[in-house]
Amino acid sequence: MRSTASFVALVLSFGSNGIFASPYPRQACAVKSQRKAWESLTDAEKKAYIDADLCLMKAPPIAGVPGAQNVWDELQYTHAAQADYIHNVGAFLPFHRYYVTLHQTLLSSVCGYTGPLPYWDEPLNVGALDEASIFDTVVGFGGDGTGSSRCITDGPFVNTTLRIQEDLSTSEYCISRGLNDRSFNSAVQTNVDRCLNMATFTDAWNCIEASPHSAGHGGVNGVMVNVKLSPGDPVFYLHHGYIDKLWWDWEALKLPARLTEGTLSSLSLLVSSKANFARIIGGNNTARGKNDPAFVNYFGDNGSITTLNHVLSSHDLVPNATIADVMDIGGDYVCAEFV
Repeated sequence: MRSTASFVALVLSFGSNGIFASPYPRQACAVKSQRKAWESLTDAEKKAYIDADLCLMKAPPIAGVPGAQNVWDELQYTHAAQADYIHNVGAFLPFHRYYVTLHQTLLSSVCGYTGPLPYWDEPLNVGALDEASIFDTVVGFGGDGTGSSRCITDGPFVNTTLRIQEDLSTSEYCISRGLNDRSFNSAVQTNVDRCLNMATFTDAWNCIEASPHSAGHGGVNGVMVNVKLSPGDPVFYLHHGYIDKLWWDWEALKLPARLTEGTLSSLSLLVSSKANFARIIGGNNTARGKNDPAFVNYFGDNGSITTLNHVLSSHDLVPNATIADVMDIGGDYVCAEFV
């Protein structure tokens, strides 16, 4: 379903006149952090990463988010509070690159993590999701949920308490999952190849968000299928690390042009403002809750376009950035490389 909204096409310019910013790309950083497939990490590297996530779940809050008991709550709140403005819009891919980098920054600054940032190479597990190493109960994120609540019952995150609700109130609930191979089928490599073959940013973004992106959320299910609250499951960050890799793979096919490539046409949203991931992959169509008004007016765009000046915000967990800052994954803001 398509419906109009204020943030629509990604126009990679500094205004509606289509004049691109210069110079690009951004200055390269000196020492890039590494992003690696989860499947390529050693058991020791996997454990170190998991321990760092567990640390964020215990670390005292730092941004003053109402009701947050730890940094993990604040991370989840940051996503939930602006969900209507970061999905099915031109800022979708840039925001989630910023958000994955935010998670990495907190792993380092709060918990001292220095290892690689993992992503989930999802096509490897199409057709056998429950056998994926990411769901290992010892050096993984635990397995499927059980019972009517679908709470996970094993693995290092089994006793994790989440709090942030869709309406931004707080009440306790578990990490839930409902692994679903049928929903995960869209992660198949042929769909990935189709997205990478798209000629324009708009087509690539729509393809990536609709197929590989929805597949990861729908395949894991549970809290991951909630468009606002999905970062409560730590698997979210490996999924979006992979989605970010797909976008970078597409950008890298035509550098430096794709660091500023956009469109001046207006596009409508992929789903209505009341839709959830459930509309795409099955299940209850839960209406989104309210958005934090603090996020509504900061974007800095002109009308119904999204520009390189578009502001990306984390509710003071880290300073704001712009889309221009995150376009080059090897630039001085993200400062990373896929290896």
